[in-house]
Amino acid sequence: MTTEQLKNWLKAQRPELGSCIRLGAVDANAEYFLGVYPAARSGPAHIALGGAAQTSYQVQAFRLLLRWGKAQPEAEAQATALWGLFYGLTGAQMAGADVCLADPGAGPIPLGRGPDGVFEYAINLTMTCKKE
Repeated sequence: MTTEQLKNWLKAQRPELGSCIRLGAVDANAEYFLGVYPAARSGPAHIALGGAAQTSYQVQAFRLLLRWGKAQPEAEAQATALWGLFYGLTGAQMAGADVCLADPGAGPIPLGRGPDGVFEYAINLTMTCKKE
């Protein structure tokens, strides 16, 4: 699964976010913004007994950064709705990738306000996907 596939799936699920979503870079001037980033994952790589040829799935990590306006309740609601797209998600097709399990963590992480007063939230997403 790639960040591009994740971005495209998010656009399909929430079309109103389509013009706000970017890959790998923060638009610090945008009051409404969703960034999709690859994230580092700790621990060893998953390799099945028998080697890489026998491994049928991979675990990937992403980070979603949401900047959403200057009203905290609205920003929190958007972050919670975004987090809810992944909570309990199993057996999904995401723009050509087979996702067995999505884990968005315990909830959106409030990051406070950016220098321009816009509220920011992060979602640390771990996804178990079938190997492509």
